[in-house]
Amino acid sequence: MSKTVKNWLIAAAALILAGTVVFAIALALCGGDITKLGTVDYVETTFEPSGDFENISINVFTTDLKLLPSEDGKCRIVCYEDEKVSHTAEVKDGALVIDTKDSRRWLGFISLSFKRPTMEIYLPKNEYEFLDIDTDTGAVYLPNNFTFESININGNTGSVVCYASAKKDMDFELDTGPILLCDVSAGNIRLQTDTGSINLNGGTVAESIEVKTGTGLVSIENISCGSIHTEAGTGFVSLENTSCSDLYAETDTGYIKLENVVGSGKFEILSDTGYIDLNGCDAAELYIETDTGAVRGELLTDKIFFAESDTGHVSVPKSMTGGRCEIKTDTGSIEMRVKG
Repeated sequence: MSKTVKNWLIAAAALILAGTVVFAIALALCGGDITKLGTVDYVETTFEPSGDFENISINVFTTDLKLLPSEDGKCRIVCYEDEKVSHTAEVKDGALVIDTKDSRRWLGFISLSFKRPTMEIYLPKNEYEFLDIDTDTGAVYLPNNFTFESININGNTGSVVCYASAKKDMDFELDTGPILLCDVSAGNIRLQTDTGSINLNGGTVAESIEVKTGTGLVSIENISCGSIHTEAGTGFVSLENTSCSDLYAETDTGYIKLENVVGSGKFEILSDTGYIDLNGCDAAELYIETDTGAVRGELLTDKIFFAESDTGHVSVPKSMTGGRCEIKTDTGSIEMRVKG
């Protein structure tokens, strides 16, 4: 190692040490409260927009949102917000419109904050038409007090926790944030993330569920629905205690696990290198294909099996009754049985 490189490393270590000491002193002067080191000033603001509305439109940046039932029958929005990134709220053309007003200059974007802006929206009714939320990194929480005709949420790295229901469509799309739905009722559900996990636990969906993720976990449990369509690139797909008509599940390298999943129509399950496991499952017809992954499972009723693997071991029942069950692998093994 040259003398110049050594000098640079010594200088860098000295700067890191000095920064650590300065931070420790500042933290001690703040009584150990790290939030006091922030450079952003927060204020509490309350809006009480007047007028009737059936639709709700919300546009925020980093603010965490929570919908709550109003106890006095009036609409009220309580914000804990950055003075320079404030919000507006008004009723226009039968819609409650909440927007963000950013008055920062370019230098204001360079700041330090250990707090998160929040917004609590108190709604006077339990049912509304359309809820539209556009957020960047904020978290969204929708309780089971509310039912909408449709719900649409778009975000970047934020998260969504939803207990509310929609008579028609739920459409949630995030880049890297997680999505959690619990005990919901909807006509159709569409959930999409790049790397975030998706968890749908409990509820009834009249028509279809569509779930797509790149590398995130997909978990669907305790659901009664029409068709299910899931795609996960390298993510893990798990379905449990679910009934549906048709099922399509696909991954590239992820593991697909189905437990107590019953369909009245066709199951189509595809994977490149992922392992496929079916336990206590059944459908009128099944098609399963993987390149190098193994296929294991137990079905509830007899099937006519058509199973083939180029180099892997194949073991299936020799039944001549029931629907068609076709299984193909290149190098993976196949072991299927029927519960008896």
